[in-house]
Amino acid sequence: MSKIITSPVKRYPGTVTLADPLTFPQAFAFEDALASVQEIQEAGRWARMRYAILPGILACVEAWHLEKLPEQPALDNFPSTPRQSVSELIDWLTREITTLYQESDDVPLA
Repeated sequence: MSKIITSPVKRYPGTVTLADPLTFPQAFAFEDALASVQEIQEAGRWARMRYAILPGILACVEAWHLEKLPEQPALDNFPSTPRQSVSELIDWLTREITTLYQESDDVPLA
């Protein structure tokens, strides 16, 4: 089953479909990307941080339906500008995938 999320970023309206549940390769890709971001963060290189998280995001997205984004976003065609809007988009996707990744197995008792 997939999870469809709606973009809150004005420049990139539409939806993104996330894998749900994540597979091990998807979880590994996301974890590795987060680790890369932490290493780069210490140097304060913000554009590189956004680029470093993209492999993890791309691994977890099943479908993109966002305006002003390539039909099939990839590392070599994902926009880096305008910086504020792209940052908002990447931050939102990172939060959504982190929430999915950390989701609890708690099921309410009937």
